[in-house]
Amino acid sequence: MKIGPLIKYHRTKQKMTQGKLCEGICSITHLSKIENNTREGNSETIQLLLERLEVNISEVENGERNIRHLLDEFVSHLQYYELEKLPPAYEQLENYKEFIVFTDYMYLYELYKLRYFLSLNEIKPAEEQFKWLQTQKQNFSQHENYLLSYFHSIFLVLRGKYYEADKNLMEIIQKNISLGIFEGEVLYHIAVVKGHMAEPNQAIVYGEKALEYFKEQINFRRILYTLLSLSMNYSRVKVYDKALETYGHLLRNAEIFNYSSLLPQVYHNIGDLHYIMGNYSIARAYFKKSLTKMPRDSEDFLLCVFNLGQTEYQLKNWDTSRGNFELLKEEATKMKAHHYGMYATFYLLLIDKTKEKAMAYLEGKLLPYTSSNGRCADAHKLFSNILSDYYKEEGKFDKAVQFQI
Repeated sequence: MKIGPLIKYHRTKQKMTQGKLCEGICSITHLSKIENNTREGNSETIQLLLERLEVNISEVENGERNIRHLLDEFVSHLQYYELEKLPPAYEQLENYKEFIVFTDYMYLYELYKLRYFLSLNEIKPAEEQFKWLQTQKQNFSQHENYLLSYFHSIFLVLRGKYYEADKNLMEIIQKNISLGIFEGEVLYHIAVVKGHMAEPNQAIVYGEKALEYFKEQINFRRILYTLLSLSMNYSRVKVYDKALETYGHLLRNAEIFNYSSLLPQVYHNIGDLHYIMGNYSIARAYFKKSLTKMPRDSEDFLLCVFNLGQTEYQLKNWDTSRGNFELLKEEATKMKAHHYGMYATFYLLLIDKTKEKAMAYLEGKLLPYTSSNGRCADAHKLFSNILSDYYKEEGKFDKAVQFQI
């Protein structure tokens, strides 16, 4: 407990001068040094100062213990991804925010606040919190600096800056930095980043390490998300049987534990895997199941509608496919998700039997957009290969090679 600043806080709060507080107890100079932590007062002097301020030292000590307990609970909710428990736990800690600044937990609390905002995907407050923490770095312990570096990596992941996040995360691994309860999370986020960077084999290596870590913790929710990451990367390396098996484990456990927020993504990804395998009818069933559980005002909804439209296109259900792409264009306009609107425009041109016009749109507008947007990497690959195949059909092999990925 930083008792000097605490005395100063209560003195100024009560609008008491230093002279009035220290009268008959110690000199003003001595009090000033105590308040600024440049000199420790003896226990008798401290007790007399606190009594004059009507501050009960037992209540102060109890408050510090309460903060430690609440912080432990808060971090546990972060660790086990108990999102529904985080807001009330955060509110309880906020009740102590004026007191926390006088404890040794001040910077840990502020760092955990950053992790809290990231867990809830609240980018704006997370950005503001990170900027403030950057100004305080010189006061951090080594462990606190490592936490800031890791939490910044998560921030970068959420903003689609995967290469920058990878650099930070790999530095943590290479330096063998211990982050305590967050070590499993670091492995998981490396797996996520490697997946986005088209390094699925590396993603699998780190994903399997994270899975073992979370199993030791009996951390069910983290296990589910790690299984999701592994399934996606097994699919990317074309180990389809392993991917389907892992999705099966994931789906059963998500249903057993009634983790409904994960089910739409699981259904969607299983549909995506069947689409890749050419099982279009099965893929369509899973995409439809995903849409029934997915919030309409999300990019996940747009992606699912897009994939359903593609699937109906492959099944030659032209009218149904058109309906999906018209819905996609409408919802993308509402959400200002311009890339999905462009995807829909391309397919609507195809369905309307204007293939030459569709390919011109693809080459002139869509591909330049996806090439400049890191979050559209998968779409860029898809549409580049579509254009390459078109030029092969036209006998324009030089152009085909130019767009083949």
